[in-house]
Amino acid sequence: MIIDDEKHCIITLEHLISELPEVRLVATTQESTAAKELIEKHQPDIVFLDIEMPVMNGFELLKQFDVLPFKVIFTTAYDQYGIKALKMNALDYLLKPISTEDLEESIRKYKAHELQISKEQIYQVHQFSHGKIQDTLALSTQQGLIFIKIENISYLEADGSYTHIVMNDKTRHLASKPLSNFDDILQGNPLFFRAQKSFIINLKNIRQYLRGEGGDIIMEDGKNIALSRNKKQEFLGLFHKV
Repeated sequence: MIIDDEKHCIITLEHLISELPEVRLVATTQESTAAKELIEKHQPDIVFLDIEMPVMNGFELLKQFDVLPFKVIFTTAYDQYGIKALKMNALDYLLKPISTEDLEESIRKYKAHELQISKEQIYQVHQFSHGKIQDTLALSTQQGLIFIKIENISYLEADGSYTHIVMNDKTRHLASKPLSNFDDILQGNPLFFRAQKSFIINLKNIRQYLRGEGGDIIMEDGKNIALSRNKKQEFLGLFHKV
C-alpha cells in the first residue's frame, strides 16, 4: 500500500512496483486521515509511507495503531537532518526520487526479515523531528532492536557491512549496518571522533595516546586503536596539553 499526498509520487512508485512480479499493490491514498481505515481493510504486508503530509504526518498516522501488523518503508524528500533521525532509529526509507535499485533493496530486506519498527522508534523519531535532542540509538541486530544511550558507547569498530559497538561497561552489540551509517549519525557530536576507517571512538573513553607516525590510542578497556596519520593533528588539537 502507498500513502503519499502527492499524486505524481504515487504514480512513480506504482510504476516501479509493477516491474516487480513478486509485489502486488493493494491500495493507494493521498489522504492521511483515510489511511488507517484502508490499512485495516486491505491488511498490507508493507506500507510505503510519506513522512511530510498535510493534516497528519507519517509518524502521527502510525501512532494511531496499538500494534503494527505491517512493515513500514518511509518515502521522503527530507533533508539530511531528517534522514539522520531515520538512521538513528534504524528505520528503512526510500529517498525521493526513488530508484528501482533502492526499491529492490527494500524488498530484499523485507524478505530477509530485516525491516523492523516499534512504537519506541516512532516516538523517538517524532521527538527528534520536533527539535528535541535525541540521546538514544536504535540498533538493528539479528535478534531484533536494542535501544542504547549514545553517551554510553565507548567505540565502534567496522566489520565488513556490520559494526561492533562496544559499550562503557564492556558489553558488545553487533549491528547489521556499516560503520559509515554510524559516522553519518554521529557527525557533529563532539563526543565522537573517526580515528581511522575502521574505528569511531568516544573521546571520553581514551586512557592514553602513544606517539608514533600516526600514534596509537588506548581505550579504557585496553583496546589499542591505530590513529590514521592524516588524523593526527586534528586529534591532538582536540585536547589541552599541560
